[in-house]
Amino acid sequence: MAYRFSVVYFEATRLCNLQCPVCMSSSNNAPLVRESRRQELSYDEIRDRVLVPAQSLGVKAIAWSGGEFLLRKDSFDLFRLTAELGFKCNICSNCELLTRERLEEIKEATGGNVTIAVGLNSIGEDNDWSRNAEAERTLEVLEICRELRIDRHVIITMGKYNADSFERTVDFLVKHRISYNRAPLSARGSGGEHFAEFAFDRQDLEEKFHPVLRRNLNGYVSYTPFFLSPELHKEVSGGISNGTVPQNPPIGCWVGNWLTLNAEGDVSVCPVLLDEIDAGNVRDKPLDELVNGSKIFADLTDRSRLKGRCGRCRYQYTCGGCRAMAFYHTGDYLEEDPTCFFEPVDETTVSEYEEETNRLFKKYLIIARYAGFYERPSR
Repeated sequence: MAYRFSVVYFEATRLCNLQCPVCMSSSNNAPLVRESRRQELSYDEIRDRVLVPAQSLGVKAIAWSGGEFLLRKDSFDLFRLTAELGFKCNICSNCELLTRERLEEIKEATGGNVTIAVGLNSIGEDNDWSRNAEAERTLEVLEICRELRIDRHVIITMGKYNADSFERTVDFLVKHRISYNRAPLSARGSGGEHFAEFAFDRQDLEEKFHPVLRRNLNGYVSYTPFFLSPELHKEVSGGISNGTVPQNPPIGCWVGNWLTLNAEGDVSVCPVLLDEIDAGNVRDKPLDELVNGSKIFADLTDRSRLKGRCGRCRYQYTCGGCRAMAFYHTGDYLEEDPTCFFEPVDETTVSEYEEETNRLFKKYLIIARYAGFYERPSR
């Protein structure tokens, strides 16, 4: 089967200049960083084994991350290559190296086709603890981006530590017209130490997080549960999907819509599953060959294989449940998402939030077109 994906998320270095208590990479493991530095993909390998093959997979954007990607000595060479190959450049950063001068250089290197994505778990003290970074510094970088007319994006890692401040953080981002997405705290990297204590549960999701996500279209609709009518998505998308995973635009769980790689070239289906689910290494086969022959991608792009509540849900295809939460709580990436609060009897059970979701989704299509993730199908 041939696949098409929207984004390659590439943790191209494990080096980091912060020690984040709930970091979802392995960059806080010093021995692992020292070892992996001898194995990181080179510029030529990234070009030939990842970026050029990504073109045949329909990839629209490359998200550079780490660790702190700007610590790679060839980071700007890779920015220029990203632009030359026609990809949107997304840069995930902890902000420590993002001065005004460096942001101007990034804009020039990418031809302005760039988004700066930063982590911000809270605009209060919760951020200082969970990201080992002052919120004020992150907000300063976001403001400089606005002045330089660089697209801005915020990644909020959700857990019990920011359940009460989440609404205030999102309201701030919406007021300042900053897009955002949620990332669930997982048992990956240093986050594993705190997962049992601080991972959100279904009550947190239903009462604290979901009501906020549901009412704001700035959130890229990359969250679960997502109660979009499958009939509506089929109508507006022209039925375009990756297997059974909805595209044009992607919604709900993004597993099946993006590819993720670590610094050594291992490929997986989701950034927070990168240490757990291995679909092979691009040093053995180029990215396109690796993915097209992968059983894991065959499993996760066929949502008819989902189990439990996810398998009998009306929103099986337009939501899919969070595959990361399914894995970290059950050990099976095809199991039901145990953090979901929806209890369908069968596929005819309609959520009380479907009408609201449909209404906001129609407005979201404008944002999705601007971001390059939606095109009106030809009639």
